[in-house]
Amino acid sequence: MIQANTVITGDSLTVLRDMETDSVDMVITDPPYGIDYQSGRKEKASRLAKIANDKAPFIWWIYDAARVVKRGGGVLCFTRWDVQQVFIDALRLAGLTVKSVIVWDKKAHGMGDLKGSFAPRYEAIIFATKGRYELPGKRPDDLIACAKVGNQSLTHPNEKPVALLEQLIEATTIPGALILDPFAGSGSTLAAAAKTGRQYIGIEIDEQYSKLAATRAAEHHQKGETT
Repeated sequence: MIQANTVITGDSLTVLRDMETDSVDMVITDPPYGIDYQSGRKEKASRLAKIANDKAPFIWWIYDAARVVKRGGGVLCFTRWDVQQVFIDALRLAGLTVKSVIVWDKKAHGMGDLKGSFAPRYEAIIFATKGRYELPGKRPDDLIACAKVGNQSLTHPNEKPVALLEQLIEATTIPGALILDPFAGSGSTLAAAAKTGRQYIGIEIDEQYSKLAATRAAEHHQKGETT
């Protein structure tokens, strides 16, 4: 049994396979989905390396993620408009019920085809549940406006703002709930879990990011214990 408030350095497919069935309350994660992004910092020397397995939608974790989620829990999975249906289909095949697609307004647009397409300003988050799920509080909107992490502040090429994760966690779980992130990256989900009084388990294949995620989460966890 994996201890709560832990970050594991390893392959999520292997770690998830060894986790207990019905052991976590919510999976909140930003898996590789083919964005193949590198930070937009102008100085090449300071650009962050691209993440592993990000050439195509990575769905192979979903079956075991669905297995380890408790009945009455769920999955929040970040995605992008052009691969969204791939993840929806995979979540359904794993036995989950897709309830919502949340739109995250990043308050600033990205790059892409500057002359041939609309400027991308949002990302999607699929919300799927296992068994009968009930929101713990007020019904949240499916549109969340939250500024993205600026290029100069990024510690991970696909880093999500802690404030956004806090909103998702508080909208879907109660204090003390156990949050799992199989693609922890720099630890935004884990930091948000600790900050909001939840427990967390993170899995990250990159040792450097795993250490960073553990440090960020522990800082917020310790602050919570002293307040």
